[in-house]
Amino acid sequence: MSTVDDGPTAATAGPDWIGLTWRVSDATYEAWNAHDADAVAAVFTEDARVRDAGSDTWEIGPGPVRDRARMLLDAFSDFRLERLVLLIDGPRHADRWRMTGTHDGELLGLAASGRSLRLEGATFTTIDELGRVVEDVHFVDYAGLFAQLGGS
Repeated sequence: MSTVDDGPTAATAGPDWIGLTWRVSDATYEAWNAHDADAVAAVFTEDARVRDAGSDTWEIGPGPVRDRARMLLDAFSDFRLERLVLLIDGPRHADRWRMTGTHDGELLGLAASGRSLRLEGATFTTIDELGRVVEDVHFVDYAGLFAQLGGS
């Protein structure tokens, strides 16, 4: 008598990386667009590593994530973040995004200009088995940002 192998069962299949990724990605975009810096940071583990691609310095934990979110939300009262593309590879994903807003608060030493910003970037993320972010690397076009806002 032979048996049929129906593949891995739910108990042995491992994490649903696609489902976990969509959940954390949706929660992140919803938090940004609700202007909720605490919710932006809430999806990160206590020891998550975060950095801009142009820096060798890793910031650790949700605190720096919350601070960055507050900085951007304070600088753009009508801040919006739109996901353009999401690519998923197991626990890793890449998303290309568009940020828009009116620069009506200080940002990185640049006084409010009243100018509109439209900037695309990308973030490369790794999540754990619970769908929490353990690593984030941001690619931001700072030259384009400062050019649009009148900085040098």
